[in-house]
Amino acid sequence: MGISERVMEAMRAGILLNDRVTSLIEKVDRMDQDIRGINDRLIRLETLVEIAKSQPPKLPESKD
Repeated sequence: MGISERVMEAMRAGILLNDRVTSLIEKVDRMDQDIRGINDRLIRLETLVEIAKSQPPKLPESKD
């Protein structure tokens, strides 16, 4: 294998690696958005639980 073939193979490998890294970056960005959305939903649920805990329980009215 000559030097020019090695250089071409290295360039090809570099381009392929760059494509894979770009693909991974896009996937990580999507996962980040999903996690942020889940985090926002969790915060809303925690807030509802805290509000519900702070209110006195309602007893059913007796029908006597």
